[in-house]
Amino acid sequence: MNNLFYALLLAALLAAGCKKDDPEAGLPPATHEGKNTGGCLINGERFVAAEYGGSLLSNPIPALRGGFSFDSIYTIDLNGQMNGKNTTVSLFFRSQKVGTYLLNKNTGYYPQTSDLYALNHAVLYSDNAVEVYGTDAQHIGQVVLEYANVQKGISAGTFEFTAVNQSNPNKTVTITSGRFDRKQ
Repeated sequence: MNNLFYALLLAALLAAGCKKDDPEAGLPPATHEGKNTGGCLINGERFVAAEYGGSLLSNPIPALRGGFSFDSIYTIDLNGQMNGKNTTVSLFFRSQKVGTYLLNKNTGYYPQTSDLYALNHAVLYSDNAVEVYGTDAQHIGQVVLEYANVQKGISAGTFEFTAVNQSNPNKTVTITSGRFDRKQ
């Protein structure tokens, strides 16, 4: 009887130890308070925006950059490092109002394309733009701007998209569980 008890106890402990970590567990919570946080899953791997770089001669790259721009544009960059590479998830859409914005058109990417001509899109830059993935008519997604207070400079939302490598159309990346909470 004792052996059976110990065998069951050992099996329970082994089963409990085999649980996979929930990748979303390490993402910042989806808040609407201007906490300057953001993150997402890139091909299922956790990416959390975090300041990096900087030296005596240069400022560090901020975790989040952007927000309300011009009269009717919203752009935000989530910066950080992933797998030893500098990484930026960049979102651009033509509104500053709460709503859902589809990323489903062929367009040039801001800021390489003027804000006058760029349509809604998302881009993933990896290792200082050596690898560039972007949305287009076949590789789509959406941004949901859940909170927008232009006067206070606070915005928050969620996003997800699939993007294609601009040098090799056989390579794609999938971004899920994205969230940002920005105070300009």
